Amino acid sequence: MSKIQWDSQLYLRYERQRTQPSIDLASRIDLDFPAAIIDLGCGPGNSTRVLRERWPAAHITGLDSSTAMIEKARQTSDAIDWRIGDIETWYEPNRFDLIFANASLHWIDDHESLTKRLLEAVKPSGIFAFQMPALYNQPVAQAVHDVSESPAWKSHRLSDRYTNRTHTPGEYYDWLAPLSKQLQLWETVYFHELANHEAIVEFYSSTGLKPSGLGPKRPLIRSFQIRSRGDTKCVPS
Repeated sequence: MSKIQWDSQLYLRYERQRTQPSIDLASRIDLDFPAAIIDLGCGPGNSTRVLRERWPAAHITGLDSSTAMIEKARQTSDAIDWRIGDIETWYEPNRFDLIFANASLHWIDDHESLTKRLLEAVKPSGIFAFQMPALYNQPVAQAVHDVSESPAWKSHRLSDRYTNRTHTPGEYYDWLAPLSKQLQLWETVYFHELANHEAIVEFYSSTGLKPSGLGPKRPLIRSFQIRSRGDTKCVPS
């Protein structure tokens, strides 16, 4: 899978919308005094700051594969251990009281093996908390997939990155329940009211609609814009 070159400035243009799921997930974590926390796929640090506010005494690590994202995160706090690293290969068993992953695991294949490996990094009585967009039920995600499979773009193999890697809640239950003392699953829909279709394209162009190694991205965005023009301006995620 080709790596995305992330634009932290564009990503943070919608910081409020992107951070709210982290706030909501952290609020439901029943840990009083975790000693060690890691934020997997921390991006520019907005989700990690949520963890710092919730648990100010914890040693917190933020890990991301993007150098640009980590450089931006380091500007926000020197009280967090910022690291460049890849979730696909990261493995530190039995070390953390809380493993937190907000909108990062859906870029990775084989979630059955992935979630089992990440659970092994949690200490006894620790928590693995993660959130992913429900891409299996998103019109915009389907539009991106359709464009990537269209004749004009198929040769660029965009589907290697735009393939849906998330699964239904029932599948995660079947994988995680036998490995967990307690398991909670829920779905939340966040509606983002955007001005127009161009704004929808901009919102997604900082994440899934960002081509890698293809030069200017405008042709891809125009293709997506044509495909998505009939969709609503209130985007669920």
